[in-house]
Amino acid sequence: MKHYNALLIIFFCSLFCSSIETFAANRSFQLPYSSGETLYYKLSYRGILTSMIWADLADIKMTFSADKITPDKQNAHQFELYLTTENYTKAEMFQPVRYTYKTTLDSHLRRTVLVEETDVGSDQSHDFLWLDWKNKTTQLFKKREKIQQHSGFLGMNVKEVWEEDGTHRIPAFLKHFPLLEMQQTYIIHKESGDKIRYPKILDPLSLIYTIRTLDDTMDSNTLKEIPVAVSDDIRLYKIQKQSLESFSLNGKKVQGTKYKIQTNEKKDNYYYVWISNDEYRIPLRMAMDAPLGKLEIDLVKLIR
Repeated sequence: MKHYNALLIIFFCSLFCSSIETFAANRSFQLPYSSGETLYYKLSYRGILTSMIWADLADIKMTFSADKITPDKQNAHQFELYLTTENYTKAEMFQPVRYTYKTTLDSHLRRTVLVEETDVGSDQSHDFLWLDWKNKTTQLFKKREKIQQHSGFLGMNVKEVWEEDGTHRIPAFLKHFPLLEMQQTYIIHKESGDKIRYPKILDPLSLIYTIRTLDDTMDSNTLKEIPVAVSDDIRLYKIQKQSLESFSLNGKKVQGTKYKIQTNEKKDNYYYVWISNDEYRIPLRMAMDAPLGKLEIDLVKLIR
């Protein structure tokens, strides 16, 4: 199931990025979604790990929240994704996942400022990606953990010690967590990422929301490029509109416009999303090739 967890996390960290280019601070531009909208999905996998049979692995919830605050006290908005395997016995037997991805963007939804990733399942991880627009840098932070320290003959003496501080100081907005033993900070610096060289850089949670705002007149010959911060890398994602397709969703026949997404680093890997042809432009289905099979994510319900 360790492979399942990797598939789930890699999918979302690779696919989702956000870019809304005309959303003014006064929100005069009419988005197809509004604050509080929640989308519910089911993630299924078929491949070597399931003997080539489709298996439901996780539930997913995606939410948009307006009127938040950035770490430097500026107006902001948030996208949040929650993924859980709690309703799937086979997945739970191997490795429970309770994964939350929350991204904070500026009020224009053009620049990602802070990404927080948490898994309180068996992984017990807590990570932050900070896009420091003032200094044009990206910094990664993580929860301080205990590691094994070996000493003595052939390193046979083993004891657990806290990880040491990283090379950068912890910013003030990450110092609110309770201290650990011996006054150790909960968060430490992990590493520095790519420099910020684009006027707009987004993150791995909202390509879906970008596609929902694309002009319907976009043709199949047009490629839209978007810089996306994925961990310590800044990559270019390309979006291409394909065709209107009919397919079965939860026992009903629906129609959706298919879009292809591709990164500049893995040019042979494609991701797909189907968007409804109404004013709300709901993501109906998402799909991708996984290293050991295929992943498919289908809409179950939505709440506005």
